[in-house]
Amino acid sequence: MDYDLLLRGGRVVDGSGQPSYLADVAVKDGKIVELGRVRGSAEKTIDAQGLIVSPGFIDHHTHMDAQVFWDPHATSEPQHGITSVVTGNCGLALAPVKRGDEDAILKNFVRVEAMPRHALEQGVPWGWHSYGDYLNRIEGRLGINVGGLVGHIAVRQYVMGDAAVEREANDEEIAEMEGLVRQGMAAGAFGFSTNSNQTHYREDGKPVASRFSNLTEIARLARVVGESQRGLVQFTH
Repeated sequence: MDYDLLLRGGRVVDGSGQPSYLADVAVKDGKIVELGRVRGSAEKTIDAQGLIVSPGFIDHHTHMDAQVFWDPHATSEPQHGITSVVTGNCGLALAPVKRGDEDAILKNFVRVEAMPRHALEQGVPWGWHSYGDYLNRIEGRLGINVGGLVGHIAVRQYVMGDAAVEREANDEEIAEMEGLVRQGMAAGAFGFSTNSNQTHYREDGKPVASRFSNLTEIARLARVVGESQRGLVQFTH
């Protein structure tokens, strides 16, 4: 066989901005090797006439942080053509986390994202601490590409504990937060996310921790991302 997979007669939308066009798409060893009117044969041939053939979409704002543990294919995403997702948005992330703070982290997902508490309690297999630990935990378990942001809420909770939802951070605490964001970036995070949305509360009725941060704290944590000369900072207002 010339190819592993051959998609015949589909309408190709390649993401370049040019108009769609009819073509066959041949795949070998996981890569597209021929495009156009393909003459060869393949181990598997799919009749794509009347269908769209395109690269997978990227969902850049998801809260799949927990769901990937009990649903490693992030089922609803591929059903809509999405093959890559970004987690950790709105300051919400499952890492870093200290032992004993797991429930404080879950309170944010339960209220802000309306996720059932029982699903989170039963579906999240805690045991990690750093952001890198979290990434290692999901590595090799996924049927979809996942990248994530270091969440401000988790970072504040890690450093300040219960005080994270009571007051602004002092200089020493901000410095410790900078270290956590730096560690997360080094471990492979795409960036950092924060949340100052005045309608976002935890399950216990307290504002999410990042709402207590001042501009100095946010700026210092954002600059850590800049140090790496890659990635992004996501704000939710």
